Amino acid sequence: MGKIHLKSSVKGAITGASMTGGWLLADLLLPEPWGDVALFAAMAVLNIGIGWKIGKMFERQEAERGVAEAVETKAAAGLESHS
Repeated sequence: MGKIHLKSSVKGAITGASMTGGWLLADLLLPEPWGDVALFAAMAVLNIGIGWKIGKMFERQEAERGVAEAVETKAAAGLESHS
């Protein structure tokens, strides 16, 4: 299956939005919910914020991995030129 390449912050925001959908489902299954509009708005903001932070964390890890790979590639190229 093909991989979809999105920025990690966008992946995090999508994760947060999907978590909000899970909270909506739970609320619909519970009897007589109160304050749905305020509750869903608060959950959406909270979950998207958390997802954004998680996405930024993954983005930082990917950048560090890219730097490490570049250093390894450069080191390998340097070893080959000295041979």
